Amino acid sequence: MMLIRPAVLDDLDAIETLAASAGPGMTNLPDQRDLLRDKIVQSMETIAASAEDSMQGGYLFVQQDLGTGRVVGCCGILPRVGISRPFYSFRVIRLTHSSQELDRYEPVEALQMVEEYRGSTEIATLFLSPDARVDGNGRHLSRSRFLFLAEFRERFADRVMAEMRGMQDELGRSCFWDNLGRHFIDMDFSRADYMSSLGQYQFIADMMPKFPVYLRLLPVEVQAVIGKPHAATQPALTLLEREGFRFEGCVDVFDAGPTVHCPLEQIMTVRHSERLIVGHVQDRLTLDSGEHMVCNTELEDFRLIRGSIARTEPGMADLDRPSAEALGVTVGDRVRVVEF
Repeated sequence: MMLIRPAVLDDLDAIETLAASAGPGMTNLPDQRDLLRDKIVQSMETIAASAEDSMQGGYLFVQQDLGTGRVVGCCGILPRVGISRPFYSFRVIRLTHSSQELDRYEPVEALQMVEEYRGSTEIATLFLSPDARVDGNGRHLSRSRFLFLAEFRERFADRVMAEMRGMQDELGRSCFWDNLGRHFIDMDFSRADYMSSLGQYQFIADMMPKFPVYLRLLPVEVQAVIGKPHAATQPALTLLEREGFRFEGCVDVFDAGPTVHCPLEQIMTVRHSERLIVGHVQDRLTLDSGEHMVCNTELEDFRLIRGSIARTEPGMADLDRPSAEALGVTVGDRVRVVEF
């Protein structure tokens, strides 16, 4: 059984191992022990804070194999981006060029720096160990964030977004950055990406172009990667698209990976989830209603699993004993469920 729960400091070694496996380009999962420790501490503080005081914090969750005790994945949520510090994207815009003398009308695409997602909730830090990418574990980890959003709705914005890692070569270099950003900020991609992982974004506003950049002035191979996800990120993007997330022209300022978004209430997992009361805890379910994701309703002791439930009465759910114990619930407690 896989359990998803908030990260604690005892998870630091395991999360550091995951960060090292993720490689460069995952801004929200830097391979820096001190930064990862800070993320865990921030998550613990955010969970302990009131809804109002948690807006500028961050949540970090781990996926743990209860059979072995091993942490195999992690994911995160940022309640509000762009509030205490800027949050920039490039938007692909379309300009019109026309000439009566030449009798020509031609649309031209360009990149314009924007703060499109200021105040939105960001889902981030999704990474699963390669050897654990079986049996729907990635889908379980990704969707777990939406069940958390649904249960603690008051802590999050009306719009949810995600930045997907863009195209990079095997050495972690971005041809988009090398052909655009580096002309304005004289540092390599990994350094610029590292600075953003520290929360340092002002240098983007200070140094990056403030006027539209015509795409046709960039090399063809650079134009081709704009809005395209890294191969390792494509499965995560596909999962988000199934949830209702859409790409509408905004890309990351460093590697041009696509940014997708969806209104919180329209996310599939949120829409289809429901709160139920635990009716019975059985050693073995006699009426299996199929595989579900199930979470408790405790913020500080949040627990989420994937397993079977039995629905024998309206508004009620029966659980097997291992599931109830993993969630820390008993008869009469509330749980939130959604079909897996």
